[in-house]
Amino acid sequence: MNDEAPLPRWTHVVFFTSLFATIAMVFVVLYRDAQRPVELEQRLVAALGVVDRCEACHDAADHPGDTLGLHAVERFGCTVCHGGQGAATTADAAHLASPSWERPLFTAAEREAACGTCHEAATLAGAPALSRGRAVLAERGCVGCHEIPGIKLPEIAPDLDGLQDKVSPAWVRAWLADPGALNVDHRMPQFTMPDEEIDPIVAFLFSLEGPALTPAAEAGAPDPARGRKFVATRRCATCHRIEGRGGGFAPDLSLAGSKLSPAWMFSLLTDTHRLRPHTRMPGFRLSPEEAADIVAYAAEQWVPDTAETPWTAFSPEVKRDLTAVGRFEFIEHGCPGCHRAGDLPRAPAAMPLDDLGRRRVVDLPLADGAAMPDLPSWIATKVRVPTAFDLPGATPSLMPAYRGLSPDDALAVGIALASLKRSPLPGDYVIQSTPAQTPPAGPAGALVDRYRCLECHELGGQGGHIAGVPLDGEGSRVQRGWLLRFLQDPVTIRMDQSARMPVMGISESDADLLTDWILSSLADPRITEGEALGDATRGAAAYTARACGSCHMSRGAGTMKGPVLDGAGARLDPDYVVTLLRDGPAVVPGERHPAERLPGGEARDIATWIAGL
Repeated sequence: MNDEAPLPRWTHVVFFTSLFATIAMVFVVLYRDAQRPVELEQRLVAALGVVDRCEACHDAADHPGDTLGLHAVERFGCTVCHGGQGAATTADAAHLASPSWERPLFTAAEREAACGTCHEAATLAGAPALSRGRAVLAERGCVGCHEIPGIKLPEIAPDLDGLQDKVSPAWVRAWLADPGALNVDHRMPQFTMPDEEIDPIVAFLFSLEGPALTPAAEAGAPDPARGRKFVATRRCATCHRIEGRGGGFAPDLSLAGSKLSPAWMFSLLTDTHRLRPHTRMPGFRLSPEEAADIVAYAAEQWVPDTAETPWTAFSPEVKRDLTAVGRFEFIEHGCPGCHRAGDLPRAPAAMPLDDLGRRRVVDLPLADGAAMPDLPSWIATKVRVPTAFDLPGATPSLMPAYRGLSPDDALAVGIALASLKRSPLPGDYVIQSTPAQTPPAGPAGALVDRYRCLECHELGGQGGHIAGVPLDGEGSRVQRGWLLRFLQDPVTIRMDQSARMPVMGISESDADLLTDWILSSLADPRITEGEALGDATRGAAAYTARACGSCHMSRGAGTMKGPVLDGAGARLDPDYVVTLLRDGPAVVPGERHPAERLPGGEARDIATWIAGL
């Protein structure tokens, strides 16, 4: 029997009331939570000042390609590369544009331009238009007028001191009026100049004194037939177009016999760098007799078919009283940016472009009814048609036009320039250009300069591309005896290349010094020295089985897509051949050799067979 008294009824009421109230509160909380917006994922990259909420809708794991493997979203965020309003909370606000906004979502061209904000090298894998744009900016000499980070003042235009000893006033007038009419391969942009501007500039240019000309040879009568032979054997057509054939790297010589004075041409051939210290032309070792024969050949053959030249209709007069005005016009058109002339400093005359990437299309002038999708497209239009955005009543643009600039190259220039932003990024975000490997000092450096080796060959990512074969690693590729002979008498190795090394008359002592420099300073540490050779018989069979003859010629069989292998035993270092076959792309970049890597034993066998060729 339970003696405890039962609980009062009201306690039961309180208990159940409290229970139902608690349950109700839980439901209210759950309901309110269900109505609350999904929590936004926010990415903060303090180093770049970026706040991105893109991952609230986009999963980084779904990003195409392997870009995020090198650009972790934790370190870069999203909008640095893709644009858009990272702090927005709706898709429209993040992706669309308003004139008052900082930036919309990037177009494809703007995304590629964004790569160049961090990557400063001239070429960048995965960004072909950016790389091409930077190359065009250098090739076209844009830095002559505009300050562009990473590009030096060009050496693509001739010095103008002593112009009166070189050409006629009529030729200069014709050139200023339309360079393309005289040389289809010219690099000079097309200025729109009326006669009242051309006449003063001619007067100014013909007031500039130059170095004294070299006295003519006192030997027998020059022989044009010998001159023709010298032009062929020295391979002048590697760089110059002659009678419609040859390279386009240097001035067209088809009309040089009418354009250039014989005395000036003789001086250039016999004392090149005294007359023109900054020319890209090598210092050939020509005798006075050879030079006189070439001048005679030019006077006979490098002339028009008729008595008239393209500049016959232009006035030969020099209006000396306009010299001071001409100096002003010369400066006004930005000519000193590319040309050395008297005491005028070489400096860009137009606006710097180092912060062009921060401009917005909505802030730039547009022609009536024009619409530009992005900044690179605006720049491309401006480059192809400089007057496209001239406003009514404003001073016409002085920017010249670039004949022959394709739409693709113009857009590439736009992408390269749109990558330029002045405010610095944190140092660990900037991928700088590989420091250029400087030419040697001392006697070897003087020879590299005299023969202008780096006008044709690339070294350390810098230099020319005419030869198509970088000098990096050359000291590990070839044998000393062959290189010494080659420098004195270059032979053709790659039949598929139109460019042939000119025969510059390099002396044995000069060749010996250059060979020592190449072998000692341009070695490739990836080449394993002292590789044991294999069996030549097995090597011949492997050469055939691997179809190496589909690219190489050897013993009269095969093709000439790649280097000819006859004589390679005396030319190539066997250690290089083994490493090339075993580690191909790592040793020969640029897709100049198949990517397939051979087993070490097979590579040694083929190298042994090649050593016997």
